[in-house]
Amino acid sequence: MDKKILKIKPKCKRHSLFLIVLGIMLLALSFTLNYWLWDDFKIQLTIIMFASFVVLLIGVLKKFEPSYSYKLTPGQLSFYHRSGKWHIKWQDIVRIGSVKASIQGQLIELAFIGIKLNNIETIAASVSPRLANRLLHEQKELIQLAVSTNEIKPQDAIIKFEPYNLQGKVYKGPIAAWLYRSEQLMKAYGYHLYLPEDSFDRSSNEFKNLLKQCKSYSQGTE
Repeated sequence: MDKKILKIKPKCKRHSLFLIVLGIMLLALSFTLNYWLWDDFKIQLTIIMFASFVVLLIGVLKKFEPSYSYKLTPGQLSFYHRSGKWHIKWQDIVRIGSVKASIQGQLIELAFIGIKLNNIETIAASVSPRLANRLLHEQKELIQLAVSTNEIKPQDAIIKFEPYNLQGKVYKGPIAAWLYRSEQLMKAYGYHLYLPEDSFDRSSNEFKNLLKQCKSYSQGTE
């Protein structure tokens, strides 16, 4: 790997302009139809208008996603989300791998790449309350699956907002809740961080190998 910054664009940002234009065109069409056909097709036209608005809204939300979701440098890995960001040094990463779950006797690979850290303390300070709160919601399906596969107890899936003491520093609110959640996900799947498949621009295996390559390179330059 050359000494340069690699920026990874999220899949979820694709087609944003197309969806915005399509949504505007559908809304314009629906308004035109309303003028001529509203009395006879109120329900159908209302559905078309609602669908057009949803398409437009999805396009706008995609447009406002960060222009890239990851930045890989020789020193660290950075994650960018519309709700915030986090940074970790390569040397703080213990393992990078696929996230798997045993479902009905079969080992299924989930749509995430997992990162195990030396200590959750390495990332706690760089996560904002807003991002922590968002990650709690985005990881909901992971925690529910862990309960259904008996990897953790149902009571462990409940969001805890109690203060979290980490090496003498006390975290509160959404950050504390996210740290407790990270503990449970670590028990269930063996990782602290979960990178969703739609946040990178290539296959999970390709991105996983890229992360491993960056980590190996950083160790060689220390």
